[in-house]
Amino acid sequence: MRYLELSVAVHPNAVEAAAELMRRHVPSGVSIEPPFTPTEAEGGVALDDGPVRLRAWLPEHARRDAEALRRELRALGDAVARPLRVRAVEGERWAETWKRHFTTIRVGRRLVIKPSWRTHAARHDDVVIELDPGAAFGTGQHETTRMCLEALEARVAPGDRILDLGCGSGILAIAAAKLRAGHVDAIDIDAAAVAATEQNAERNRVDDIVRAAESSLDGAWLFRSRVAGGYDLVVANLSSRLVQELAGPVLAALRRGGVALVSGLIGEQEPACREALEAAGGEVVESRAEGDWRLLAVATAQPPRTSRASGRQARRAP
Repeated sequence: MRYLELSVAVHPNAVEAAAELMRRHVPSGVSIEPPFTPTEAEGGVALDDGPVRLRAWLPEHARRDAEALRRELRALGDAVARPLRVRAVEGERWAETWKRHFTTIRVGRRLVIKPSWRTHAARHDDVVIELDPGAAFGTGQHETTRMCLEALEARVAPGDRILDLGCGSGILAIAAAKLRAGHVDAIDIDAAAVAATEQNAERNRVDDIVRAAESSLDGAWLFRSRVAGGYDLVVANLSSRLVQELAGPVLAALRRGGVALVSGLIGEQEPACREALEAAGGEVVESRAEGDWRLLAVATAQPPRTSRASGRQARRAP
C-alpha cells in the first residue's frame, strides 16, 4: 500500500494551530519536529531558532483530505514558512523516512531515549528507553514530551499506579515503568499507537508492568479494574482543547492526593486550561515551561466533578 507523506514548516507561534488542522484530517497523529543541533555533551540537543516541521501520513486514496488541508493551512498566512508538501511513499518506507531526525537524547538527569537502530554507551545510573515509534508518535524530541519525562523522573515513586492517556509510542509509560512504577495502564484510541506501545514495552522488558489497550476514559474503558480514583499519577500529553474537555475524567481517575501531569498546551492557552482543571476540582501545584510550551502538575484539591466530555476524543500530542 502507498501512503501520502504530508509535511509543512511553520513558525513556532503557529505550531499548535497547524497541528490542530492536520489532526482533523489525519487520525493517526502528527509528528512535530523542532529544529535542533546535537551538542558536545553525549545525548544532548540544543533547539535552534527557525521553522518547525510537522509531518503526517495518509493512505494514498485520501488525496481530497490532503488538498483540503492545503487550503486550510493557507489561512495561517505568513505563519507558514514553507507550504504543505505532499508526496507518495511506499507503505514499508513511510515510517522510515523520518528516522534521520531521531537521535539519542538525554532528558533530565538519568533518562536516555535511544532509537532501536542506534547504539548508546550507558552510564552506570542511566535509565535507557529503547524506542521504535513505528506508526505512532512520541520520540522525546518535542518539548512537551521532554517536560513529561522530566516530571515523571521527579515524581514517580516505587510501586505507583500510573495512567498514560494518549500513549502514542509508549515512551511515557515505559519511562514510568523503568522509574520503578508498580503498574502502568497505557491507553490510546489509535490501534497503531497501542501496537507500538506493546512492542516497545516488550523491547524494554517492562511488558509485565505496562498493559496497553485501545481504550479511553468513558464507556470505552476496556480494563476490568475501575478507572475512577485508582491512580497515583495520570500523564496526559494531549492538546489544549482536549486538556480542557477531559479535565474532569482525568482528575476523576486519580486517588485522593494523586497528581495529573497535563501538557500539549502553549503559553497563551495556559489560563483556559488552568480554569478548566480548577473547575473540575484540581489545584495547579507546578508549572513547567520549555520555549512556548507548558506542562501543569495538578493535584486533586477536592472530589472532582463529573464531566460530560467524551474521552474517546482524546489524541496524543508529539
